[in-house]
Amino acid sequence: MAKIRTRFFIETHEVRTIKRRRFFIRAFCEECGREVSLLPPADAAFLVCQEPAEIYSWIDSKKIHSFYLNGAMPFVCLTSVCLV
Repeated sequence: MAKIRTRFFIETHEVRTIKRRRFFIRAFCEECGREVSLLPPADAAFLVCQEPAEIYSWIDSKKIHSFYLNGAMPFVCLTSVCLV
């Protein structure tokens, strides 16, 4: 008697979205040389599944491009975050 094998394949994927809020800014990034989206570090951390502290360490080590708008809160270049 022949054995019958059944194989199951499960494919999954995940999509993350950021709702446009007042902290979502479009600006020119000198290092990228084009207009990019700027996000607060907390939103950038959510996108790349990291802690905000890790994003701040990337800012300090110049792995990602950052901008200080209005002097208080840093914003990070979304393009540079996606390339890390």
